Amino acid sequence: MNAAIDKLFLKTEDLKNELINLSIDIHSNPEIKWKEFDAVKNIKSLLEKYEIDVAINNNYPTAFVSSIKGNKEGPVIAFLAEYDALPSIGHACGHNLIAMTNVGSFLSFLALNSEFPGEIRLIGTPAEEGGGGKIRLLEEGIFDDIDVSISSHGSSNTTILWEDVPHDEGMSLATSKARYRYHGKASHAAINPDEGINALNSVIMLFNGIDALRQHLKDDARVHGIITEGGKAPNIVPAYAEADILMRSKNSDYVEYMRKQIDDIAQGAALMTGSKLEIVEDEPGYKHVIPNTTIAKLGKSFLNNLEIKLDNQPRNRYGSGASTDFGNISHVMPSYAFNFAVSKKPTPGHSIEMEKASVSDVAHQNGIEIIKGMSATAYTLLKDKVKYNESMVEFKNRKN
Repeated sequence: MNAAIDKLFLKTEDLKNELINLSIDIHSNPEIKWKEFDAVKNIKSLLEKYEIDVAINNNYPTAFVSSIKGNKEGPVIAFLAEYDALPSIGHACGHNLIAMTNVGSFLSFLALNSEFPGEIRLIGTPAEEGGGGKIRLLEEGIFDDIDVSISSHGSSNTTILWEDVPHDEGMSLATSKARYRYHGKASHAAINPDEGINALNSVIMLFNGIDALRQHLKDDARVHGIITEGGKAPNIVPAYAEADILMRSKNSDYVEYMRKQIDDIAQGAALMTGSKLEIVEDEPGYKHVIPNTTIAKLGKSFLNNLEIKLDNQPRNRYGSGASTDFGNISHVMPSYAFNFAVSKKPTPGHSIEMEKASVSDVAHQNGIEIIKGMSATAYTLLKDKVKYNESMVEFKNRKN
């Protein structure tokens, strides 16, 4: 093993207890999107203990950037930490582990005393659960001078390095989300229903139209919806009704196609009832994750020799059926998230079982090994121009 990588691994072991405590602290105090103040405070405290500056974002106070610079010019590689929880169910997506592993990967570079080319950054990215924090930071230019992004995610009972993915496949589902608001006219439902315009009927027709569309969508397409407002009393013709609809597909372009279809259905529902339609986007769309098998293979070459069980890549299935704003990052630069097992048995995401698994001994033990794989991969991309260039070529080929 390379002497520098040995130092990264030893530093990770030295940091082990502090990193696990960070994970436990974040897990025990779940904070939803844009409100992760205590999580950032805990991360900031740990970084400052090692005399690392933390630059809090002026516009998004739970976002931050820290840096460890090398001794000569080279690539800039960023580790992306997440730490927001889900409403009501806490850290059932394990973002406490994403924080722990990315903070740990970043801090391990202290062992090298800047004896590496380029720069390592830690970017705190809030509001992954629906807020699109990384998208906001992209728009601010935070990623403009970054060459490669690396992150992580807990993944049920398997640890898979996706090293064989067809060029036309994504690693997650892209999304589009909209609220369809219908404005009608209230009237007495028994005495003068003819004077009313039923906004709820518009929503019902919207759902019926979506159900009719489903049989003509691709297999990977998903449309989820709820009625968030449907009236106040059965004897009043509803003057206002609203539906919240989320669309997903493995391809970002296909999501745009679905969105246009559903917008047209929504407009048709308004025409059928005489209501007025208002379409509101309160969350940004997530793009599908573009894989980078060059980075995955590099990570696997290190993890094969560490204390973590690696699982075989499943056939004819690629990545996750979920969605993430990490996908938007992957459309800008080579990017890879190291998924790892958090339990010994299958555990559904966004569940009470996953919330418990995200702070288990299995999750923390695997997380420490994943830190080693992430840091060794980042170091190699900084030092090895051939591997770095391979990751860039793959990114450009997949992007096109």
